[in-house]
Amino acid sequence: MGLSRHATTPAKEAVDHFTQGVTSLKSAGVAAAKETKKAAVPKVNVVLTKVGLRKRPARRWPWVVGAIGAGLALGGAAAYVLYRQRTESIGEALLADELLDDTDLDDRALTDELVDSVTR
Repeated sequence: MGLSRHATTPAKEAVDHFTQGVTSLKSAGVAAAKETKKAAVPKVNVVLTKVGLRKRPARRWPWVVGAIGAGLALGGAAAYVLYRQRTESIGEALLADELLDDTDLDDRALTDELVDSVTR
């Protein structure tokens, strides 16, 4: 009962207080239920897993190890192919230099020799 223009009756004030109390209890009940659920869910999951009603969560680390292994294998294969190409081109260049150093061969013989070395 304040000094407002709209005077409230004691019955209305009692209803307002009761409504506020119910709302407060309802909010407290919801908060308590949420916290109880947060605390109970892991324990319930463990029990359900042991009983056999729920499967264990799949482990993720084997997938990670497999992906790393596959990446390493592909990287190694790519490096080997590049190594083979590089050594092949170096070998061809050395062979060409060696053949060009021979001054007693004419152009036709040099061409035949290079074609034979590449086709081997």
